[in-house]
This record gives sequence, structure tokens and C-alpha cells, in this order.
Amino acid sequence: MSSNRVVTYIDIGLNSVEDYWSSLLVPDVKTFQSQPSPASLFNASLAVWHLHDWTWHERYPNESSRGRKFDNYRARLLSDCPQLGWLRDVADAGKHRGLGRLPEVKGAEPKKIGRFRGTLALTENTLTLYLVLNDGSHADADIAVRTAVAFWQQQFKDKNLPTP
Repeated sequence: MSSNRVVTYIDIGLNSVEDYWSSLLVPDVKTFQSQPSPASLFNASLAVWHLHDWTWHERYPNESSRGRKFDNYRARLLSDCPQLGWLRDVADAGKHRGLGRLPEVKGAEPKKIGRFRGTLALTENTLTLYLVLNDGSHADADIAVRTAVAFWQQQFKDKNLPTP
């Protein structure tokens, strides 16, 4: 069953998946990787997760993102790349605070990790964020973001998008 909603596109200077990728996703992911924090994790999650909307509208121009076809598309993405679901939870929780659905992520925990340079020289402790999943396990947020970005790059292998 398709929706009768009219789709309106607003020109904000981002008019394609390539524009979105280069202007939003890459800078937000790079900032998270170089300066991990709850804010940079939220921004990277938002950019990586909402790429699915841009992808939908590129593949199905003027078709509403409401209805069974879109729901099936999104469910397939989440099945193919579970990390997208984790980032969706971070993005939605950062935007709405409270969620009206059972999330896959319960929270994020920062940990300081010492990094070694060479064989003996310990550099400063680096902040790493771990997503706390519903089963109590922890997933490195940076790896989740990198995995989701790699998933999208595979989806767009014909576009030659830059790597964050």
C-alpha cells in the first residue's frame, strides 16, 4: 500500500547522496574519530543513519518514506548491517531523548585507553566510547561507525565516495 503524501525537496545546497556524504557524513565521522565525545558520536550517528533517507529518495524520487515499501527497505538495511540499528538508536536518543520503541542500545560508556607508540613509549590515554547493548555486551562505537560507513560504501561502490 503506497502513501498519497506529496514529497517536497528543499534546496539547502545538498541535493544528492554525494553532497550529503561529502558535506555531512565525512566531516562528522572524521570529527568523531579524532575527538570522540558524546556530541561527536551523536553527530556521526545522525549522519550515518540518516543516509538511508537520502538513499531512499535518490533511488525512489518523489516517493514517500512512509509505508510498507519504505519499511521493508529500512528493515533490510538493519538486517544487512546491525550497526546501523545501533547508530539509529544513538541518533534517535540524541534527538528525542525518550524512545517509544525498544532500542538495541542501552547507553554509551567512555573509557580511557592507553596507546603505545613504538615498543615502550606510552602516549596519553585516549577516550574510547563503547555502546552498551541490551544483552549487556559492549561494542566499540568507532568500529560500529566504521562498519556502517563501509556498508554504505559497498552500497555506493559505483560512486567513488571519499573515505572519512
